[in-house]
This record gives sequence, C-alpha cells and structure tokens, in this order.
Amino acid sequence: MVFETSAPSLRGRVVWPRHVTVIASVLVVTCLFLLAPLLPPWAAAWPRGRVVPVASALSSGLTRLAGFEVFGEVAVKDITRSIAALIEWPTRIIQTLLVDGIYSGFGSQQIILAPPLSWLGVTAAAILSGLRLGGPRLAGLTAFSAGYLLGFGLWRSAMQTISLLTVAVPIGAGLGLWFGILLWRRPRIQAPAMLAFDQLQTIPVFAYLVPIVVFFGLGYSPAILATVVFAVPTMIRTTVTGLNLAQDSVGELARSLGCDRRQELWTVLIPTAQAELRVGVNQVVMLSFSCTVLASLVGTNGLGYDILVALRQLDIGRGLEAGLGITLMAILLDRFFQSSARRARGSRLTRRSFLGLLAVALAGPTAASLWLPQLAVWPEGWRISTGAFADTIVEWVNVNLYWLMDGIKKALLIHVLIPVKTFMAAIPWAAGVLFVALLGHLVGGPVRALLVGSLMLATAAVGLWQATMLTVYLCAVSVAAAALLGIPLGILAGRSPAAAGIILPVVDMLQTLPAFVYLIPAIMFFGAGDFPAFIAITAYAICPAIRFTELGIRSVPASLTEAGTQFGMTRLQRLWTIELPAAAPQLLLGLNGTIVMALSMLVVTALIGTKDLGRETLTALARVDPGRSFTAGLAVACLAVIANRLVGGLAEKRLAAQMPRG
Repeated sequence: MVFETSAPSLRGRVVWPRHVTVIASVLVVTCLFLLAPLLPPWAAAWPRGRVVPVASALSSGLTRLAGFEVFGEVAVKDITRSIAALIEWPTRIIQTLLVDGIYSGFGSQQIILAPPLSWLGVTAAAILSGLRLGGPRLAGLTAFSAGYLLGFGLWRSAMQTISLLTVAVPIGAGLGLWFGILLWRRPRIQAPAMLAFDQLQTIPVFAYLVPIVVFFGLGYSPAILATVVFAVPTMIRTTVTGLNLAQDSVGELARSLGCDRRQELWTVLIPTAQAELRVGVNQVVMLSFSCTVLASLVGTNGLGYDILVALRQLDIGRGLEAGLGITLMAILLDRFFQSSARRARGSRLTRRSFLGLLAVALAGPTAASLWLPQLAVWPEGWRISTGAFADTIVEWVNVNLYWLMDGIKKALLIHVLIPVKTFMAAIPWAAGVLFVALLGHLVGGPVRALLVGSLMLATAAVGLWQATMLTVYLCAVSVAAAALLGIPLGILAGRSPAAAGIILPVVDMLQTLPAFVYLIPAIMFFGAGDFPAFIAITAYAICPAIRFTELGIRSVPASLTEAGTQFGMTRLQRLWTIELPAAAPQLLLGLNGTIVMALSMLVVTALIGTKDLGRETLTALARVDPGRSFTAGLAVACLAVIANRLVGGLAEKRLAAQMPRG
C-alpha cells in the first residue's frame, strides 16, 4: 500500500508502512537489548519460580500411567511389554532366516539345525528380481550393492537392518493407509489433523523415543515404533491426497455405476490412487532408513550400530563405509519401487517360472552352506577396508594442513561463532519474544504475530530460553554458511547442465547419508565443541539450498532472460536483476528446508559437546526422563514452526507478487 498526498510539493514522495514496521521493530528490540541491565529481573531472565512444570508433569504422568493397573494386577506397562514382544517376534524370525539360523545346544556341543539363508542365494534372488523389474541396469546396481556390502564386511549388519525394516515398513504403511482413509472420510478434520501430523514430524525422533522406551522397554520394539511414528505422517498425507485426486477423477463414475461407499473405496479409488500410494510407501522406506542409527541407541544391531561404534571410536573409514552402505540400500530399494510403479519388465519369464528360479536361487546355496561354511558367512579374510587409507589421509591432513585448518577454526570462532553466541545468550526473553512477534506481524499480520510470539514465549515459560537461544545461534550461523555455499552451487547447476550432472548426484548421496556420519570427519579434523558441530550441520543442511536454487534458476522463463540479453545485460546483470528475483520464492523455500534440516541435526551434534536443546534431549534419553525429552523436542518443533511461518510467509508474498493481476 502506498500513501500519497495531493500536494504538489509532496508528489512522488511515498511512505511505506512495511519499512516503518521494520525500523520500529529493530529500534524496539535494540533498546530492550541495550537496556537489559536496567530491565526488571523477570524481563531479562524468566523467573525460576514461574516456570511451567511441563516436563515434570509429563514425566510423573507417564510413569504413573505405565504403572497403572488395568485388570487386577496387570499394569499398563505389562500390556505394552506384551505388545513389544509381539512386535519383536516377526523381527526375530526374519533375523533367524537372514542372519542367525537355527541351532541346538551351546558352545562346542552346538548343532546346526538350519543355516541362515546364504549370502550367495540372497544376492542371486535380488539380482533376478532386479532383472525382472528393471532389466540389466537394475540387476547391475543390485549386484554392485551386494558386492559392496559383502566386500566391506557389512552383510550381517545389513541383514539385521533389513530385519527391522521388514517389520517397521508394513506397520507404518498400514497405519498410514488406515489413518489416511479415516481422514479422507472426514473432510472437516483433515486440515487440523494434517497440521498436527506435520508438526509431529518437526519434533526430533529422540524426543518421543524416551516415552516409547518407558512403555515398551529396550530392543527392537521401541526402535520399530519410533520409526513408525516418524514415517507414518507422510503415508497419511499421500493417502489423503491420492484419494482426493481419485475421487475428483472417477468418483462420480463409481457412484453412477451403483457402488456403495465401501465398493467405491476398495474397487475404484484405491486402485486409481496406486501411484500416490506407492510414493507414500517409498517415502516410508526412505524415512525408516534415516532412523537406523536411532535404533542402535535402544539396543538393536545393524548398520546404524556400526556407525555409532565408529563415531565412538573415531573410525572415519568404518563410519563412512556403513553410511554409504545405508545409502546404497536406500537407493536400491527406491529403484525397485520406481520400477514396480512403472510396471517395468526386464524379463519375459512367467510369474511361475520366476518364483521357481527364486526358490532354487535361495535353497541351493543355503543347502550347500552346510558343507561349505564360506557360503553361509562371508569369510573374514575376504573383507576389505578403507580404514587404513582414511587414517592415512587424516594423519596427513593433521600434519601438513593443521596450520590452515586451525587458522580457519580460530578465525571463525573469534570473529563469527563466539560473538554471535554471546549476543544470542544475552538477549532477554521479552526482547526475543517481541522481536519474533513483530516479524510475524510484518510477514503475515496480527494472527501470525500472535502465533509465532506465543510459540517463542512457550520456550521461555518452560525454562528453556537459554537452551533455545543457543540453538538459534548454532542454527543461524550454520544456515547462513549453507546458504552462502549452497546458493552459488545451485546457480551453477541451474545454468549449466554439465555442472548439474556432477552436483545433483552428490546432493542426492548426501541426503541419504545418516546424520551421524557427518560428525566423524568433523571430530577427526576439528575435535569436539561448537565448531565441528557447525561444520557438520552446514554439510548436512546444504542440500535444500542447492536443490531449490537450481530449481528456481531453471524455472525462470526464457523470455525474461532473452529480454535482458536484448537490453545488453551481461550474465552477472541478468542474474542479479532478473533470475534471482524471479527465483526468490524457490530460494526462500530452500532456506526454509535448510533451517528444518539444521534443527533436526542439532540433536545429533549434541553428542560432541553442544549445549542447546539437543543436549537437553540426549540428557533426557540417558536418564529416561520422558517429560524433559518431550519438552525439549516441542521447543525444537516451536522453532521449526516459527521459521516455517516467517520464511514460508515471505515466499508466499513473493510468489503472490509475481502472479499476474487482473
């Protein structure tokens, strides 16, 4: 809105309320910050006596609920532990088939009743499946992945991971489908329910892992349930979206044919929405892989446990090997799902012949392993390792480049990290809440201001203001570094197809690596503390910045760039005056994604000495304090929602400004 007087002397002079609001916000917050020593103590630091006891109330409530007797002497904990045993039962069966086999006796008197499925048989069956679904390329990728897992001695860990995912994925996909159908049948509650599920995904998995452990104990069951809770919202959303699209396209036809609601759903709509449902299942699988390290924290084995051990031992080679193993398995399963969705066929074998070949491929080597132990377990002598090579690189870098890396570390600590940390830690809660509320008003009006201001106030009210500010500090510097590095790389990828062919595959690989893997090289080169955490968060969160920038630059209409060329603009001028402003909505969405990924990484970096909300969550996990864990997780979720509403609001306004009027 522009206010303009009719007086000749003031013609052309404008007053922008937005600018006035920004200036007023900065002045108010600056005054509050500078006058912090003169403020009442309650306005600078939230009084301890006024802290809302959410954490203690949750802990005592959950503990009391776990011990509450339902039927006579049967407590809630007894029921949940029975459910845990029921969940672990199929997991143990699958692990017996793939890893352990069936034995009788102990020690020297142990007798093999049935060996585990041979690695050769499982590999042959997987290659045959890849050949049938996707042809030689998928079969080749399958062979390479199996060879990698075998060669680096990761086969047993990979099969243990598969055992967990084989149970977690069907439960997550089934629950997501059921809840999705339930929400689809009740349109009135769709919007608030989906909002609740979206916010659930912003809470770190560690936060609700502790309450799950209280009820279900340690082992595979809490890992499976935490994985399900993390992955199921995506399946719910894709189910609702797919059914809505199917209803719009064929719903009227089904009703005209006389189908009742049940027939319409199962015979018409769900088959029509198969593409969306397959995407949902695929996302459940990918998100389940991201929880593999989490499973190791509650007593499970697998590739996640290998990464955790490598992190504790600072074994960069082993950590990267296990991380790349997870990446290969995730990529392979993704390709299988894509080929299945396309109904691709790389082989002319009938289904009966194919199943017969699978049976022979599995049974033959497994039976032969009774006489050839090498077919049951990959021999240790055949294993290769990059550990010595990685150690050599680390030693060479620490000897020859220590001066450079230490100089960079000290420069960034002295001139960036420590000043920002000191500033953020000194912000009074009243100034911080007011500043966020004013930003919300600037972006989305009074409603958004009330929302983001209330969320910021909540972090202070539960006694987590200091930890929240340290979280904001580490997230802010990491996001800034990720944007400074990621945006130029995204511009390069968007402008050059050759560069995109190199940069984008690397980004895809980085996105599939477990977050814990990033900590190992950071610790090896920079030790513990805030700086290696800053490096790890930046490396982990840079991917959305690159992806969305590349998408934005590539989406700029060719007519705009051609017009700039006709006006005699250079490539740099076209970039600054045409391409970046046109791609601003995508850049802001990339910034939003970068912030969310940085927040999700903060809990992981707490393992190397940071003192933010992530440390609160890990401390609660070690003490099995569900209230403290969930409260810290909710504080992280509040920051994610605030960032989404502010940055997402800017993206919406920018996109609306670019839309043609009239």
